[in-house]
Amino acid sequence: QDQCHQVTGAMQGAVRATPAARPLSPAPNAHVTSPPTLSWTAAPGATYYNVQLFRGDPTKLLSLWPGQASLKLRPMWRFGGRRYRLKPGRYTWYVWPGFGKRKGARYGHMIGSGTFVVVR
Repeated sequence: QDQCHQVTGAMQGAVRATPAARPLSPAPNAHVTSPPTLSWTAAPGATYYNVQLFRGDPTKLLSLWPGQASLKLRPMWRFGGRRYRLKPGRYTWYVWPGFGKRKGARYGHMIGSGTFVVVR
């Protein structure tokens, strides 16, 4: 099972990283009608990232580990044994840089977070 840190939990094996900027896309509170591409400034030395997506209450809907500084969301996905879809509402996402092999779970400080609103 993948080791992952929670927004409210402590990070294990954390390494120090100094991110250059906050997430870039989509713009804060952007209204979208289709799944957005999340993108952020790459962290020096990061070999992967952990992106977590939450909806309103906050319900964690997704945790992925892309190898680049962007992630195209899909209209439907599975997470934690459940099926989810991008439905109308406010979403918040967070991103951390990862260093080395993913199974080592060496994460830096959060690069930042963003919000978007799905409208129909």
